[in-house]
Amino acid sequence: MFMNSNLFEPGKSKPERSFVQLAVKQNQRFDGRRSNECRDVELTFGADWGTVAVSMGDTKVLTHVTCDMGAPATSRPNEGKLQLNVNLGGVAFLDEVQTTHDQRSLTLNSLLERTFRSSRSVDLESLCVAAEQHVWCIRVDVNVLNHDGNLYDASTIATLAALMHFRRPDVTFTDDELRIYTEKEREFIPLLFLHYPVSVTYCIYKSSGQPIVDPTLLEENAADSVIVLSFNSYQELCSLNAGGTAPTNVRTIMQCARNAATRCKSLVDFVRKALLLDEERRLQGGRLVNGLVALIGNTQHKLSFNKLMSCQKQEPQPAPTEKMELDNEISEKPEVEEIEVKEEPSKQETGDAPMDSSGWLPQDEDSQELPIPSEASTSKAGKGKQNRSKNKANKKPQQKKQNHSDSEEEARQYI
Repeated sequence: MFMNSNLFEPGKSKPERSFVQLAVKQNQRFDGRRSNECRDVELTFGADWGTVAVSMGDTKVLTHVTCDMGAPATSRPNEGKLQLNVNLGGVAFLDEVQTTHDQRSLTLNSLLERTFRSSRSVDLESLCVAAEQHVWCIRVDVNVLNHDGNLYDASTIATLAALMHFRRPDVTFTDDELRIYTEKEREFIPLLFLHYPVSVTYCIYKSSGQPIVDPTLLEENAADSVIVLSFNSYQELCSLNAGGTAPTNVRTIMQCARNAATRCKSLVDFVRKALLLDEERRLQGGRLVNGLVALIGNTQHKLSFNKLMSCQKQEPQPAPTEKMELDNEISEKPEVEEIEVKEEPSKQETGDAPMDSSGWLPQDEDSQELPIPSEASTSKAGKGKQNRSKNKANKKPQQKKQNHSDSEEEARQYI
């Protein structure tokens, strides 16, 4: 039986494509977002370690991480293994044509492998128990529950959150005996990371030069080109995937890269903060989410990106006040010194009359130049320690010149 996927998947027909491109040309989107605005990301952690559900609008992905002991590869005997598997069975209209289903799953799987395996985000050497004998094999299963566009970003966020949430059991290898401890005997150990990559997807249309971030399924299928950029928390490029028929210049790609770098950094911060909240809930003995249906439909334990990051922006506000208080304390110290400096010239000013240099210096050419630096030093005496050093430097040549003038008077008397 011949089945055409264009009848089941939105955005494949010509009227839909022309309608979407016309809306993009007018800088309008169907869900009311702007071209540089992303959908809200929601995370839900399960009761088991490494079980995470991610929702981006109507796009829902469930990721589960497991581990097992195995033999290392011959080329890398002291490194563990990281396997990624993508399952699109939950999406009905993607199962109609087997070729389309396989192509999507292979594309998404290759993108995840380049983002996490090729960039070496996980420290695989820490997974080695005994070189050439026993290593940990980490398996990540990505299950697509619903597809409404931007599967790349949802899958990378779910994979990163699941790997960071996962804990492996402790193990010892002594006298050729391997022993794996349970969670009651020893606490489970988290994975070690070298960096934390996340991807951001852009769609480009021939009718408009403005790229669209976080596209829906309708916008993604109607796009002429799709660019997927993966950055880590250090804003370093991990992978780049660009394909399509729309011509893209360097300026557009650099614009997308700058925005994607900041977006990826904020997403990694969001995942870290969500993990801290989940850990606090586990320590307090809160109720954990059990079962697949409860994990997807539970709204109580969902952690929203917009809410957490907005709270994070409001929390650092008292921090500058503390810094201002410290600055005020530091600034109070030179004020005391300034007062002490100002007291010295005040004693000279309390005299009956200002001192005349004509009484203790000879009326030579040098004596006319000396009062000028002395007046400048008294006017700038309240500016701190730097002016003190200047006053000292000005006083020393005065003494030398005074001695010099006394010697001249003695020489004249003898003559």
